[in-house]
Amino acid sequence: MPAFSSRRIEQFQTSITAIVDGMLDGIEKNGPEFDAMKDIGAHLVVDALLTAMVAMDERRKAIFVAFHDLIPGTTYVKPGQPWAPELRQAFDRTMEEVKVIIEERRVAPRPDFISDLVNARDAGDKLSDRELFDQIFGICGASLSATSRAAGGALWLLYTHDEQRRQLIADPALIPEAIEECLRLGSNGYFTFPRIATRDTEVGGTQILKGMVVRPSPLSPNYDPDVFPDPLRFDIHRKPKRILSFGAGPHHCIGNILGRTAITIAIKRLLARFPKAHMIDPNFTPVYGGAVGELRLQSLPMRIH
Repeated sequence: MPAFSSRRIEQFQTSITAIVDGMLDGIEKNGPEFDAMKDIGAHLVVDALLTAMVAMDERRKAIFVAFHDLIPGTTYVKPGQPWAPELRQAFDRTMEEVKVIIEERRVAPRPDFISDLVNARDAGDKLSDRELFDQIFGICGASLSATSRAAGGALWLLYTHDEQRRQLIADPALIPEAIEECLRLGSNGYFTFPRIATRDTEVGGTQILKGMVVRPSPLSPNYDPDVFPDPLRFDIHRKPKRILSFGAGPHHCIGNILGRTAITIAIKRLLARFPKAHMIDPNFTPVYGGAVGELRLQSLPMRIH
């Protein structure tokens, strides 16, 4: 996918850096106290994707952000129950906006991933209108939560491991590998959408019957002690490889380079700008929300100095 290639993301690094610096300017202006999740983590990929890569205006961006904030509610609806009215309205508004965006890019292409999708060809075949819609809808709406979760996990890990954070401040070259360790241990997307067993079987000694709901954990390999010794220990020098925080194979997240880039830039700029920043309460207990199967950090109260 050219729009999410390393080369294309490099073109947006300046814009993403400016967006992060704007967040930090706001923190400094309103400080010394701030909320690392609400002021940085929750908005990081929203601004990086919707502003830097797609150049959405504030009205259009608000539509996608509202959908992003409400979509976890779909996972709490019980069989036979209707969606909440506000969720249906957000869904409908987003669907209509995606249709408008597709038509805009057909008439006047831009250097963004939506135009690339509209013009994509594979052996003479192109995406159907439904496929175009589903790709844009998923990336601009539902997929925003993945990097929000990962950013929250990274911030929580780094600011609860003071000595390792000080090493990163002293040697910023360690940050990219440290981010991989953050993604391994703290991505917080623990379960997939449910699947239904098509026959009786057994996996790892666990009996699974036909018709049973199965929710595999894509992050369980990240905690495999045969691959990662002492897997629950956070170690910025571990250099983990082949982690499944962004999936793998044909289901590898198309935006993984964007997510990694945005989080890395944010951590680098935050540590450089506020090297003495720390959590207000050293005994802070995190509170999580989000969809079923994910842990989206709600808040991380901090001080600049």
